[in-house]
Amino acid sequence: MIRNNTRCYCEDGFEVKEDGRSCKDQDECSVYGTCSQTCINTHGSYACGCVEGYIMQPNNRSCKAKNEPTDRPPMLLIASSETIEVFYLNGSKMATLNSVNRNEIHTLDFIYKEEMICWVESRDTSNQLKCVQITKTEKLTDEWTINILQSFHNVEQMAIDWLTRNLYFVDHVSDRIFVCNFNGSVCVTLLDLDLHNPKAIAVDPIAG
Repeated sequence: MIRNNTRCYCEDGFEVKEDGRSCKDQDECSVYGTCSQTCINTHGSYACGCVEGYIMQPNNRSCKAKNEPTDRPPMLLIASSETIEVFYLNGSKMATLNSVNRNEIHTLDFIYKEEMICWVESRDTSNQLKCVQITKTEKLTDEWTINILQSFHNVEQMAIDWLTRNLYFVDHVSDRIFVCNFNGSVCVTLLDLDLHNPKAIAVDPIAG
């Protein structure tokens, strides 16, 4: 910045204040792309971090999925109206789960630590939340239903907080977002004002 033909500069990590003479901390985390995942601003600098399941790369900005010899290879989950398919990233299929009685599958999410897939499935009178375990032999087993106390008929989208295991749901007819604990015994409406025809939801567990 130039003031009375005098140009003021700041050290790295700082920027010139509005008075054109003094310096203030620069929030690098407010710039998109500074870190690939989490970012913590510090005085004159910043620090990047990675969420669970990822490791920091040598550039101290990018994160890469862990792939220890004992870890399961990365997977891709694809849900159609009647099936859930699990693929390896090389394109080979690991497993397929077919919906019972041709019930329609609306949405799914994955709990990384417990290697569990959960999805919302439509029934004649209501929707159901179901989960299945991925075994060490790479099979889908132990399917079970979680009974949600709240009305579930109009739920077609959900997201799982993998830190707390809380389940977040979108009701596009009642125009609300509600959250339940994992066994479905306690549910609380989070948003039901100024929400119009919501279609999807995502959860950022780190930022809360």
